Amino acid sequence: MSMGIGNFGVFIGPMSDDLGIGNTPFGLGMAARMLGFAVSGPVVGRLLDRYGTRGPLSIAVVVFGASVASLALIDEGWQLVALLFFMGLLGFWGSSTLYFTVMASQWFIRKRGKALSVMFVGIPVGIAISVPVSQAMVDALGWRTAWAVLGVVGATAVLLIAQLVLRSRPEEMGLAPDGTTEAADADGAPEPDVEHSWTVHDAVRTGAFWRLGASFGTIMLGMTAIGLFWVPYFTFLGFSAELAAWALAVYALSQAGMSVLLAPFVDRVQPRFLALLGFGSFIASFLLMMQSEVMWQMFATALLGGAGVGAGMLLQAHMWPGYFGRRHIGAIRGAAMPLTLAFSGTGSAATGMIFDATNSYVVAWLIAIGLLVLGGVLMALTPKPRPRIAMEPAPIV
Repeated sequence: MSMGIGNFGVFIGPMSDDLGIGNTPFGLGMAARMLGFAVSGPVVGRLLDRYGTRGPLSIAVVVFGASVASLALIDEGWQLVALLFFMGLLGFWGSSTLYFTVMASQWFIRKRGKALSVMFVGIPVGIAISVPVSQAMVDALGWRTAWAVLGVVGATAVLLIAQLVLRSRPEEMGLAPDGTTEAADADGAPEPDVEHSWTVHDAVRTGAFWRLGASFGTIMLGMTAIGLFWVPYFTFLGFSAELAAWALAVYALSQAGMSVLLAPFVDRVQPRFLALLGFGSFIASFLLMMQSEVMWQMFATALLGGAGVGAGMLLQAHMWPGYFGRRHIGAIRGAAMPLTLAFSGTGSAATGMIFDATNSYVVAWLIAIGLLVLGGVLMALTPKPRPRIAMEPAPIV
């Protein structure tokens, strides 16, 4: 999260002032990064299914770290856009990063929800830590040196963990999912998983695949719109930028809190109904945001919005393998990535365009609420699909 993901906003002001490029290249760069992520998602997913996580992650994070460090060298806006597009192609984007969610899905079936709840705590905690640290580095060393240090140190840390600690699948350690000793049949072959694993070809032919993709896309749309325009919106209402930044930190930590709260339930309750809690919380956040006039309302908005994002991102990571199995989950998640990121990529751009045209965020928030209601309805109408079992032909008498 410290490698230009959770802390990217810290650099916009000093880079814009120093380079004299305004804010437009940053908005275009963010859209380009999501486009790159959408393009590479299907390829990265298939690579993870075929080769596991350690190798692809090790290679990708070295190139990614070099790209982050290269941000220290840019002098023009188009260079920023091009570099962010390339970084998106490498497949790193917060809670949607396939390298980590696919691996966790491979390791767990019965305890998958609890494992993902614990793992997702790292994302908002990473944001809460990386933002002030990055700000301190920019103030003390300048934005160019800060980018170089974050790229080198971040890539080195992830590379060491990938090589020394990570194992892509439990089978590499003689285990079955959930940490049990791998059972074998009379021929010594492992017994099949307790869940049915769909191929990507069969998964995309189900209505559940498309409804899940569109439903979670609405959550990501709201998340990107709020994440990018949180501080500008509340300063537009008259709050100080410092106070809005503290509320944004609460927004991030609320995501972690929701992951912890859902951990005991996520493997026991229908996941689509738990996901509806996220939609409801997010909708309430937007409604309160439009009415915010005093400080407690801003912080309550942050709590509700963070809880909605935390529930939505956790259930997204849990439901895809829960619905379609773990064997081909990389390819399936990758195939869904263009659909979900189509919502996410348009959220921030549309919000900015609407504000420029109306000098108000209200229309953008109302559109986001309408899409979230639609997403919640789609979620409620999406039970786990049943695999089609081919019937053997009846014997001829």
